[in-house]
Amino acid sequence: MSLLKENLAITRLIEFQNPQKMILGVGAAERTGVEAKRLDARKVFLVSDENIEKAGILATIFKSLEEKDLDVKLYKISAAEPNMDSANAVANAVRQEKPDLIVGVGGGSCLDSAKIAATMATNPGGVEEYCARVKGEVKEVKNKTLPKILIPTTAGTGSEASNTLVIIEQEYKTWITDNKILAEVAIIDPALTVTLPAKMTAGTGIDALSHVMEALMSVQANPISDALSLEAVKLIFKSLRKAYHHGEDIEARWNMSLAATLGGWVIGFPWIGGPATIGHCISEAVGSKYKIPHGVACGIALPYAMEYNLPLLIEKLAMVAAAMGEDTTGSTKRDASLMSIDATLRLMQDVEMPMCLREVGVPKEDLETLAEYITNERQYLYNLSTFNPRKLTLENVRQLLEKMWSGITEKK
Repeated sequence: MSLLKENLAITRLIEFQNPQKMILGVGAAERTGVEAKRLDARKVFLVSDENIEKAGILATIFKSLEEKDLDVKLYKISAAEPNMDSANAVANAVRQEKPDLIVGVGGGSCLDSAKIAATMATNPGGVEEYCARVKGEVKEVKNKTLPKILIPTTAGTGSEASNTLVIIEQEYKTWITDNKILAEVAIIDPALTVTLPAKMTAGTGIDALSHVMEALMSVQANPISDALSLEAVKLIFKSLRKAYHHGEDIEARWNMSLAATLGGWVIGFPWIGGPATIGHCISEAVGSKYKIPHGVACGIALPYAMEYNLPLLIEKLAMVAAAMGEDTTGSTKRDASLMSIDATLRLMQDVEMPMCLREVGVPKEDLETLAEYITNERQYLYNLSTFNPRKLTLENVRQLLEKMWSGITEKK
């Protein structure tokens, strides 16, 4: 009976949390001061980077905060993804400043650094003590974090809506996941993404797509996450090409901003786990090791992860193909599911993304070591046996990586 309950979807408890308040719309960033005041802020620790400042985006945020007579301290991080050194640096800085509100403005790196600041301001020790690992004790985030206002300037990570922050530790990525990390306010202003360069628009957009596609592939997926994820797929396939080729198209930017936030929201659901499927397991392994931008690594992994899991997801991927705008009329479920992979590859081509590991400089001779690492160690960090439809073996992971390296997908 216990095995039946474990495997029957309707017997599972569904429990999730989300940011306390989300504001979406052109000009929403001007509400930052109002929301800060509502949170009883007096001293603000603002986390951003040089590129955001040069783009003129911080001027709007500063004006909004200063109009409410708030004391603002700007902390600028590197444009690179957070590593353990930079994470502990922001932790030390926020402990010295002793603010009562954290505001993060920028891409995923800025928002994750803001989450680190909010978490470590009220919790003792080093950041590394709280990070996920395969072996060894992980310290719990026991204390409530400082309140956070998170304002994305890209449409990809969805960090403004997620309960996770990601950090590079040596060659690989780790993270802290806890509902205390969720934003008190997420402000999503599509106008802030208009100046995003085309290359970053593509990479962050494909990152958003990988979040919702992997959420759809999760063994634990249910109608709540499926509904949000399918809507995000529709928005991305409708608008990413426009946002990439015509960055000033505000409707396309609005759609992509919403899709990214939906993706960040969905991957925070415990039954999606981060997302804990083979796509992110591989992309976060190769991305930091070979200095591949996160969205690019996710994009390269995605169609191959779909193909890898296809035998167990034929009906789901057929439904996805329709959401992507494919005409599945008269097609078998299997043929329709294959259309979703083809449509993903075409989208990546249309926004000029790399299509295989070979294109981004991953040495072919490293594939065997990667396959062993993913099979013997990394899959347990992601708990893939719980979330990924197909069980991993050294042989099928080796085959998957070889296809990812060559750029070959096969019809099944």
